[in-house]
Amino acid sequence: MKGKKMDPFRMQVLMDVAARVAKMMVTGAWHLTFEEMGFVLDHIRYGIEQSVRANEEGEEEDVPEDRRTEESNEVSP
Repeated sequence: MKGKKMDPFRMQVLMDVAARVAKMMVTGAWHLTFEEMGFVLDHIRYGIEQSVRANEEGEEEDVPEDRRTEESNEVSP
């Protein structure tokens, strides 16, 4: 969106996404520390950067494939 103006509707949608992420981080079964919140935001930023890079290179996939292994103890989203 370089050089383009953001209309109010688009800003509303983006703020809604940000509010949902923030709400999920502070209310839920697991209360995240600030360090863990930073970790989550770093992974979101990484996903965004991967998507931007893929779009600049002309790849068809917008979202990078999940590279976690089956042995991972983390819960899938």
